[in-house]
Amino acid sequence: MPWSAVRWATPSARLAPPVAALLLAPLVAAPLASCTSAPSESAGIGASVPAAPAQAPARDAGGLVAMVDGKAIDFAALRPALVELAGQTALRDAVVDRRLAARLRGAGITVTDERIERERALLLETLSPDAERARELLLGIRARQGLGESRFRALLARNAGLRALVEREVRLDDEGIANAFDVLHGPKRTARIAVVASLADAERLIADRAARPFADLAVERSLDESAARGGLLAPMARRDPSYPEPLRAAIYATAVGATSAPILDGARYYVVEVLGESPADGTTPEAARAACERLLRLARERLLMDALARDLGALEGVTVFDRAFDPPAGG
Repeated sequence: MPWSAVRWATPSARLAPPVAALLLAPLVAAPLASCTSAPSESAGIGASVPAAPAQAPARDAGGLVAMVDGKAIDFAALRPALVELAGQTALRDAVVDRRLAARLRGAGITVTDERIERERALLLETLSPDAERARELLLGIRARQGLGESRFRALLARNAGLRALVEREVRLDDEGIANAFDVLHGPKRTARIAVVASLADAERLIADRAARPFADLAVERSLDESAARGGLLAPMARRDPSYPEPLRAAIYATAVGATSAPILDGARYYVVEVLGESPADGTTPEAARAACERLLRLARERLLMDALARDLGALEGVTVFDRAFDPPAGG
């Protein structure tokens, strides 16, 4: 149930479960996320997270925030706007953090500085192999997500706690390692995709392809977010689990340079144009085994972390009383 669908502000109203991506991946490509001043026990990981460097003391709820032309603005005046901007996000994070802290205490696990820094390093590594580029990308993501120092550290600590709870459950197998090898070192195909609403639209796009570039048609007609790039997808391995199996199958069943037949995907259709294929890089499975095992472990940890985050964000046991946290009208 989305947060916007929850009935609020009565004793029986309850919080909806947080979306796992909000907890784990404001940094989409990574199996992790966030960092800075440690949350208090009332807000999250609690005493299990080392304290952050000292910051300016917080003012009381009605304290002075600023002076404008000699007139005061206090926190009470800003509170409605602040809650409207991010209140629901902050509240659901607090719910998950409170439950996560309890789960960690029960397991006898402490989220140390080392665990938090490992999350930061994993995130940077996932964003780019070039350290400087990774830092630039992270700064951009944090700016877009509004992740200041406090929320960023809290997010890293949250991921560290989730990972600590699930890491012993991960199991590696030969099939998974083979899939990881294909993603890392196997052949890759580059393709464009156009997603349309009906079979007639898909057939019309294929017919028009004879006279116009696929990229132009994708920009004009595709419903997919890739439309702005002319439908261009990142190079894709045959076993890459980050793409749906029907899409991978279509791209690898279509000849290079050709356009596929319409493919039904739920209520929509898509058409792909295969641009080219790069060969495997020549690495042997034996030489790559350690890297493949690591990739597989991180991927499976992420799945377990997602599931645990959903469990910690369950509706039961949470009641919202403050009407300021109501979703916007019509939301």
